[in-house]
Amino acid sequence: MRIDSLEVFLTVAEEGNITKAAGLLHLSQPTVSRIIMDLEEEVNRQLFTRTSKKVFLTKAGLQFQETARDIVALYHRAISLDVNDTEIRGDIYIGAAEVSAVSFLAERLKVFIDLYPGIRIHLDSGNAEYIRQNLEDGILDLGLITRSINTEQYETLELSRKEQWCVLLKEDHPLALRERLRMEDLVGENLIIPENQIFYKDLVSWVGTDEHIRATYTLVHNAVPLVKSGMGIMLCFYDLSLAVPGLTLIPLVPVREVTPMLIWKKKAIYTPAVQLFLDYLRQE
Repeated sequence: MRIDSLEVFLTVAEEGNITKAAGLLHLSQPTVSRIIMDLEEEVNRQLFTRTSKKVFLTKAGLQFQETARDIVALYHRAISLDVNDTEIRGDIYIGAAEVSAVSFLAERLKVFIDLYPGIRIHLDSGNAEYIRQNLEDGILDLGLITRSINTEQYETLELSRKEQWCVLLKEDHPLALRERLRMEDLVGENLIIPENQIFYKDLVSWVGTDEHIRATYTLVHNAVPLVKSGMGIMLCFYDLSLAVPGLTLIPLVPVREVTPMLIWKKKAIYTPAVQLFLDYLRQE
């Protein structure tokens, strides 16, 4: 199976049209059609359903598309490496949720990059589901999340830095005078909580009802204006950068924490740069 055949397949799948894909690839339409037919014969399954104007991926084609993306991505990463006797070069793609553990990770990355200046870090931001999907698609090497998704299919490395739940509210709110808040203090208050279903269920169980939930969020900084507008009190992880003028951040008691972790695909084939970074973190 040739890499260029997989790239032709992926282009046709994305464009949904063999003629258009041929133009983008600077190939003739018969050549692209022959490559797709040869590929279908090689994998012994029909990858596309054809009509007079468009082509559509079959169920088998959709499954094959995921594998093809991984293979092509790994291939391009492999040929981009420049490894010699004195220096390792390469790229590490990390997806990070909005957690304070990013600072903890950044400190380790700084030391690592000083040791291996030929390695470049690419940091992407998103919620846990976004990171999981990009790990599956081969776009990311590693993901920094809290235990907010099912991690059974991933390798995991827990970080020593904990994330503590707190509340963000307006400074003129009566509860803003407290140094600590309990969950029972929030009963009857309008709330803004994470969309993530694991966190959602936990927080609702702590409060006892979802009757007063006024909004949910995926990225916490995008939800700060909702708090400033007076829509409600936001439950989030402790992060002083959220306490913008007019808002205050108060920890919850008893302390409720979650553990941030790095995750990556099991049995994945990684570049020397990624493997070196994982070895470094394990030693740390």
